[in-house]
Amino acid sequence: MFNPIFINPAYAGYKEQLYVQTYYRKQWAGVTGSPETIAIAADGFLPDQNIGVGIVGMTDRLGAMRNNSIYAKLSYHLRLTETGYLSFGLGVGYVSSLIDGNLLTPGDVNDPTVPGARNQIAYPDLKAGVFYYDDKYFAGIAFDNLLTPILDFDNGEVMAEPRNHMNLSAGMWIDVNSDIAFRPSFMFMDDFRTPSRLDLNASFVFVDKFWVGASYRTALDYAGRSLSENLKNSTGIVGLIEIFVTDGLRVGYAYDHNITGFNVRSFTTHDISIGYLLPARRVRSLSPRNF
Repeated sequence: MFNPIFINPAYAGYKEQLYVQTYYRKQWAGVTGSPETIAIAADGFLPDQNIGVGIVGMTDRLGAMRNNSIYAKLSYHLRLTETGYLSFGLGVGYVSSLIDGNLLTPGDVNDPTVPGARNQIAYPDLKAGVFYYDDKYFAGIAFDNLLTPILDFDNGEVMAEPRNHMNLSAGMWIDVNSDIAFRPSFMFMDDFRTPSRLDLNASFVFVDKFWVGASYRTALDYAGRSLSENLKNSTGIVGLIEIFVTDGLRVGYAYDHNITGFNVRSFTTHDISIGYLLPARRVRSLSPRNF
């Protein structure tokens, strides 16, 4: 909700200003080797060409695995109405994936599927997305790992092969009164191999400075892909806040807690998000950037 450029390359340039943002996510805090993500991005807009440009760097850690990636993102914003635009985006990236066998403890020391040392591969990646927006609504769809079907990952090493992912999201902005707005949204995620995921989100915005909201996340096993009841029935709730410290500086925090599916006492997640919007030199549109 606060960092769309990490999901959809067509979002690049949406703010029409140079926008720098970062986030840190610690998933399942208290569990050794649990997922951890650090990311930073910057994007801006070229008004004469209606083009958004951006760069995104990310590190993902999960136990003995680590993925480092960097993407250049480019988008074209097509004006449809006075306030409505449709943007098309591509993200071209480089991914380095590593698994450290020294951090694994196999049940059988002779297990050939467990690497005995550090194995590492690097490969190109491609993302694509479409994003519609105006002053009251947004909708977008994006796809990750588009080069996976044509890449050969069978190099004799034990690595996690990336899969195609689809992200579908939409939301709206409703002015309750002059000081309060309501922003509902959803995001649907699918990797076409495991149960999909649906996030239902709702936030209240007070005087354009303070956000408070919640999300409900659930697995959707509509295709019968789950091999585990824990995955099939996994749900979670999220509480979130965001504060605009100044006109350009925002700080957000989210607390994520599993309510079904795994050990709910241990599986909590923390997100911290920080963004800074540099003052505009030239703004194309008079409509507010609510998303």
